[in-house]
Amino acid sequence: MNQKENYIEEEKISLGLLIQWLFSWVKYLLSKWLQIGIGSFLIIMLVLAYNYLKPKVYFSKTTFVLESESTSSLGGISSLASVAGINLGSISGGNTLFQIDNIQELYMSFSMIQKTLLISHDFKAGQEQLISRLANVLELREDLEKKNVSLGDFKGSPEDFSRAQDSVLLEFSLLVQEQFLHVAKPNRKTSILEIGFYSKDEELAKAFNETHVRNVNQFYQQTKSKKASISVKTLTKQADSVRTALNESLLFLAQTEESVPNPNPLYRMSQVPYQKAMIEVQTNGAVYEELVKQLEIAKISLRNNTPLIQVIDIPQYPLQHNRWKLFKTLVIGGIIGLSLMLLYFTLQRMFRIALKN
Repeated sequence: MNQKENYIEEEKISLGLLIQWLFSWVKYLLSKWLQIGIGSFLIIMLVLAYNYLKPKVYFSKTTFVLESESTSSLGGISSLASVAGINLGSISGGNTLFQIDNIQELYMSFSMIQKTLLISHDFKAGQEQLISRLANVLELREDLEKKNVSLGDFKGSPEDFSRAQDSVLLEFSLLVQEQFLHVAKPNRKTSILEIGFYSKDEELAKAFNETHVRNVNQFYQQTKSKKASISVKTLTKQADSVRTALNESLLFLAQTEESVPNPNPLYRMSQVPYQKAMIEVQTNGAVYEELVKQLEIAKISLRNNTPLIQVIDIPQYPLQHNRWKLFKTLVIGGIIGLSLMLLYFTLQRMFRIALKN
C-alpha cells in the first residue's frame, strides 16, 4: 500500500514540475517578444527576397486519358470474323503493344524529343525552331559557335546532319529528358497521363508541351493501328481487282450471249462458251462478295483498334510558375521565422539551465 501511495505522489510531483516548467518556458518566451518579433520579421524579409529574386520557372501541363479498344469489344463481329477466316487478334496487333507504361517511355525517348526539337513554332516574335529557342533561353548559342555549329543548320533532314550536329542534338535531348520534361501517371489505377515541361520562357514551355504531345500521340495512334490499316488497304486493293475482273466477265458473258442469239439445244458445243462465261461470273461474284465481307469486318476492327486519346487539360496562359503569391509567402515566412526564433530561445534557455546546474 505504501508503494502505491509513493508512486502516486511521485507522479503528482512529476506532473506539477512539468506544468511549472511549461509556465516558466512561456513566461521566458514572452519576455523575449521583441527579439522574437524582430527575428521573425527579418526571416520573413529573407523569404520574400528569396521568392522574388529566384528565377521564375514556368510549368506547362497536359493531361489526357487513354482508352484502347480490344477485340473482345467487337462482340458478335468476332464470331463473324472467325467464320470469314479473319483473325481480329492479329489485325489488332495485341493489347500489349503500347500500354500506358510504354507510352511514358515513348514520351521520354530520344527520337520523339529530337523530332519535337526540330519542329518550328509560331512565337510572338516570329517562327523559330524549338531547339533554337531553347538554346537562347539556356544561353548556349556561344558554346555552339565554338563547336562550329549554327542553329540555322538544323532545318534540314536529320539524316544529313553532321557528326557535330548529331552530338549537339543529343546533348539537347539529354537536357530536356533529365531537367525539363515531366512525364508521370498521377494514379496507377487509371489510364490518365500527365505531360509537363519546365522553362524560364513561358512561350517555350507551352509550345514544347503542345508540340511534343501532338507528335507522340500521332505516332502512337499510327503505330497502334498500323496492322489493321495495312489489312484494310490490302483487302481494298484485292476487292477492287476482283470487281474489275467481275465487270470484265459480265461483259464477256453478254458478248457471248449476243453471239448466239437463238442457240439450238441439240448443239451442245455452241453452249460451252456461254456456260464457261457464266461460271466465271459466278466465281468472281462469290470471291467479291467474300472480300467485301472481310473488308467491312477489317474496317470495324480498324475503328475499334484505333486508340482514343481524350485530352483533359491543356496548358493555358498564364502558366503556373515556381514563385509563391504574396500572402502565401508572408504566411510561410511567418511560420518559418516564428518557429526558428522559438527554437533558438528555447535551446538558449535549456543551455543556460544546464550550465547553471
